[in-house]
Amino acid sequence: MSGACPQVAPRTNDVDVIILSWNRGEDLLEAIASALRQTGPTRRILIVDQGSEPQYIERLEHFIKDQPQVLLKKMGENTGVAGGRNIAAKMGHGRYIVGLDSDAIFADSGALAQAVQHLDTHPNLAAIGFRIENYFTGQNDALSWDYPGCNPDSRFYTTRFIGAGHAIRRSAFEAAGGYDARLFFCGEELDLCYRMLNLGYQIEYLPEIKVRHKVSPDHRIAWERGRFFYTVRNALYSSYKFGIPISSLSLAAMAFLVRGSVNGLTASALRGICSAIRLCKAYEHSTEDKSAYRLSQETWRYIKASEPSHSETIASKIRKQFRKLPNGA
Repeated sequence: MSGACPQVAPRTNDVDVIILSWNRGEDLLEAIASALRQTGPTRRILIVDQGSEPQYIERLEHFIKDQPQVLLKKMGENTGVAGGRNIAAKMGHGRYIVGLDSDAIFADSGALAQAVQHLDTHPNLAAIGFRIENYFTGQNDALSWDYPGCNPDSRFYTTRFIGAGHAIRRSAFEAAGGYDARLFFCGEELDLCYRMLNLGYQIEYLPEIKVRHKVSPDHRIAWERGRFFYTVRNALYSSYKFGIPISSLSLAAMAFLVRGSVNGLTASALRGICSAIRLCKAYEHSTEDKSAYRLSQETWRYIKASEPSHSETIASKIRKQFRKLPNGA
């Protein structure tokens, strides 16, 4: 007989809580602690460090050294939000993947139990979005709100979730192919959600599951330091993959140029458009399976019913570009 130990399949836990780390101190430790305080479902906490400075890593390693359910992977570089979440998801095997920002905490110890119970009893859902509250005021976090025309106090079906706090059904995540790592930052949730919707799932916003977000300006990507570039590039690139006509993309590019001009970000808009063109060409010539991006008529009907912006005219959308960008990004 061979002396090798038999292969044992890993035990499937209920939830993998994934957190991306980058030069965060106390906020990150509080985020981990809030995940450790969760009661009910079995869970692991998977942390991907995106190239933090040594003092931050040392403090993190000391904090988790006696917590076997917390796993840390040190990348040594910033792989982006999309790429980092893919890496974190692959570290686990939980039935559900819960994303938590490193400057956020669960509002109470029953958040994961609520998420698991809701997803267990609603197999039609690929994901649920949590209510994101401002940590300091307790009010709805307006900077994180991405559901135009909807009431933050009510449940509703939607096309997306907010990255600061959400839960995804792993089987749907994997069937859709995970996040597109090329996006790096901005719009990666919507890109994934459209593909999961195309598999026949739905997405729901649940205000009773709450995350308290510190809305910290430190280490964030501000509009003038790259956020608008990623907004432009990723919106055009994702829309191209989902089959939006070139004529509509050209109008969208013009609208972004207008908004960039109004906000002193013309160069960022131009860079974003040029980068989007390169990404679209690379995607078109790649050998990857593109079927996930061919949205069915049923999926488009769901999107149009759930997103008020789809019923707006092009002229209305362009007029919106004359608005100033919000502060606090």
